[in-house]
Amino acid sequence: MANTTELLSFVQEKVLEMEKEADQEGLSSDPQLCNDLELCDEAMALLDEVIMCTFQQSVYYLTKTLYSTLPALLDSNPFTASADLPGPGAELGAMPPGLRPTLGVFQAALELTSQCELHPDLVSQTFGYLFFFSNASLLNSLMERGQGRPFYQWSRAVQIRTNLDLVLDWLQGAGLGDIATEFFRKLSIAVNLLCVPRTSLLKVNLEPLTSNSSTPLTSPP
Repeated sequence: MANTTELLSFVQEKVLEMEKEADQEGLSSDPQLCNDLELCDEAMALLDEVIMCTFQQSVYYLTKTLYSTLPALLDSNPFTASADLPGPGAELGAMPPGLRPTLGVFQAALELTSQCELHPDLVSQTFGYLFFFSNASLLNSLMERGQGRPFYQWSRAVQIRTNLDLVLDWLQGAGLGDIATEFFRKLSIAVNLLCVPRTSLLKVNLEPLTSNSSTPLTSPP
């Protein structure tokens, strides 16, 4: 995928140069040039298809692995591993055991993109997809577990919040903090709400939110 991306970028630049030179020399309607440009367009379309197919297959297997590791972020207790929680920039081995498998997937993917010298735009797109999947998967699990069972407890919420903070801190140290913060925002908001004590929630006045509003609460921003 990395090689194909560089090749596609090279061909695109050459095609632009050919078109510019043809316009300057008044040869834009030359049959041979038109045929060459058409072949270049077909080649670029094929290269683009190779990139998309490779990208889809890569993220498929990564998300398949993440699907089996992510539940530990909701289930594991980060306070049992050691007295002191690891800070930003900590090594993978210093992280709580429940977080290592998920972070290991992110680390392996990051190392692979570095070794292959993948284009920065594709690196961002890859991790954006992985973080989007992780956020959606965890948020869905959080909602499902709260149906019919006493899952929503303050102590559990604090554990989840701590796990999420540790993951975000580790990703920040890996240079992925901005992307991670963006795509984990919804999960972060939901967990913050769960961390609010029940007694405090009962005191909240919801009337201003439900009355005199021009749009429903469920409407997207």
